[in-house]
Amino acid sequence: MKGIKTLWVRVSLLLIFVFALNVWGQEEKTFSFVVVSDLHIGEKNGAEKFKFFLKQIEAIKPEPDFIVITGDIHAEPFAKVYNEIKPKYRFYVAFGNHEKKGDRDLLTQLLNLPTSSQDFYAFVHKGVKFIFLCTASNFGDHVGHFESEGIRGDNQQKWFENELNIDRDKVRLCFVFAHIPPSKFGEAESMYLATNDQKALREIFKTYKPTALFCGHLHRRSEFEIEDVPVFILPSANWNFDNDPPGFFVVSVDRHQWKTDFVKITYPPEL
Repeated sequence: MKGIKTLWVRVSLLLIFVFALNVWGQEEKTFSFVVVSDLHIGEKNGAEKFKFFLKQIEAIKPEPDFIVITGDIHAEPFAKVYNEIKPKYRFYVAFGNHEKKGDRDLLTQLLNLPTSSQDFYAFVHKGVKFIFLCTASNFGDHVGHFESEGIRGDNQQKWFENELNIDRDKVRLCFVFAHIPPSKFGEAESMYLATNDQKALREIFKTYKPTALFCGHLHRRSEFEIEDVPVFILPSANWNFDNDPPGFFVVSVDRHQWKTDFVKITYPPEL
């Protein structure tokens, strides 16, 4: 009888352990992150708007794991506010055309970005890959590029393909971030990636199918697909054309599923 009780206790403990392990595994694969763009903190009321934005983030439950900024931050004013309020959130940045070389160095050091010798980087978080492209020159050009015009690091396009060429059984989703976006039909114009870079991007998307691309730069929100890959162009969190409201995305990940929720920012009249 004593042996049966001992066996039952052991089996019960094993079941509890397996259940706890499964719950822990589920929690590890369920998380959210925030994507915001074009803070322009150095402009009028920019710092106060950033603080207001952070208060909205604090209302999100469960708390997001980190915040992605897709460029045009204004590095020195951002650093001043960051050091003043010391936000509890981890930040990652895709550099924009307002980030000159010195600004990129400052942000890399301030935010401890996982890069030092190039303007693009990648990492894996809870089984999900995050790739940060640099499509903006470091001297203010509004046309986007992959390989030239002041972008640090050799052959970003080849690096990007290598980062996407992964075992999807081990890395379940792959989100890509950049500042200057492609256009829906590949026209370069004056605010998008250069024509040849857009062609290259479309071929890469066709081959590797990343989960989604998030960009900024246009100061208006739009969504479309390139080779069945969703593209989200964020409005600025500061100001926008055509009275487009400021806002940000909350991206929720649950194992192999994901969804986006757009959150409008309604600033008080004084801002």
